[in-house]
Amino acid sequence: MAAASICMGAAAVVPHSADIPDIPGYVTLKGDFHVHTVFSDDTSWPATRIDEAFYDGLDVISITDHCDTRLMKMFKKGYFNPEKCTRNTSYELAAARAKKYGIIVLHGAEMTRGLRLFPGHFNAHFLQDGNVLAERMEKDDASIEDAATREETALMNGLGEARRQGAFLVWNHPNWEAQEPNEVVWHPIQEKIYRAGLMDGIEIENHSVGFSPEAFHMAMERNLTIVSGTDCHQPMNQLVDYENGEFRSFTLLFARSRTEEGVREALDNHRTAVYVDGCVYGREEFLKPLLEACIKVEDIKYSANKVTFTLTNTSSIPVRILKAPGSESLSMPRDITINAHEVLPMTVNAAYGAKRFASDVIEINYYIRNFQTDADTPLRVSYKLKVGGK
Repeated sequence: MAAASICMGAAAVVPHSADIPDIPGYVTLKGDFHVHTVFSDDTSWPATRIDEAFYDGLDVISITDHCDTRLMKMFKKGYFNPEKCTRNTSYELAAARAKKYGIIVLHGAEMTRGLRLFPGHFNAHFLQDGNVLAERMEKDDASIEDAATREETALMNGLGEARRQGAFLVWNHPNWEAQEPNEVVWHPIQEKIYRAGLMDGIEIENHSVGFSPEAFHMAMERNLTIVSGTDCHQPMNQLVDYENGEFRSFTLLFARSRTEEGVREALDNHRTAVYVDGCVYGREEFLKPLLEACIKVEDIKYSANKVTFTLTNTSSIPVRILKAPGSESLSMPRDITINAHEVLPMTVNAAYGAKRFASDVIEINYYIRNFQTDADTPLRVSYKLKVGGK
């Protein structure tokens, strides 16, 4: 059983952490950039979100409670004391708990405007004050009669205030069915926000609505940072099938340091990838070194017409390989999977029963099916082995 149980007494919970290697020059961090708590519309206390993050082996988490009237509803119902709770409280409680584990907590908020009018959900990370953000969004509400104009104005006000606070801004779940019942498109409001310099990234995967290839392509096309978020509104063990070894989806950050500053610098420079359901999505310049760090080619032995070696997967990511054009003169497996931590023997022969390879250097070409560099675009890799004279 992958999930450890919590027992009374001295027994401890064993983290369910995915093994993801570092790449040259960077430390690989795992993060969740869309997390809710009971301070908006979730059922979990902020400290619980940190405990879950530790269990899942995360390095960074952003608390992104809704920056709207939902906290006020909690005040009116008598659940929270308005003299002690603000829109910053969930972050403060999470950050205090995170000191126990050394987890980096970002001060975030979700802006939710334009429901059924336009896709207007954005996360702001690295905020200074969520109260000021909320006040700025609602300042002009009463003066605008047209609903669409009112919602757009509030969103633009919020994005502008978040930027003034130095926030990193992400368009959330473009494929949410409530706003995109069919295909995902780039709306005029997104173009306006993008041209105003108020969009830094796109959430290409969200646990509630899944992965969006269209959003992935939009991010690659416009040179925006890609992130994922669970968008959790309930305990994590109700979202992730831990008993069958499933991992929570997460954003990979290739950071210069394991610090909040390192996280921000990686986001600003688009050094991210998204891991979900055994697939990795990201830019080729980072996926190639990640693959090389995950798969070790060892024990190479060769003769005039045969090469044998082992492929060792050092990570928790299964690697799915498909033979690519350029290796027609070689006989080798066409479609294989190297499971997490598996050691797989491989043999490459000269094709068609030839007694010798056609060249002193053979080139092995593969697509990595579950490492995607754009929508439906697998990473392509080539390995060259010198076999002549042996």
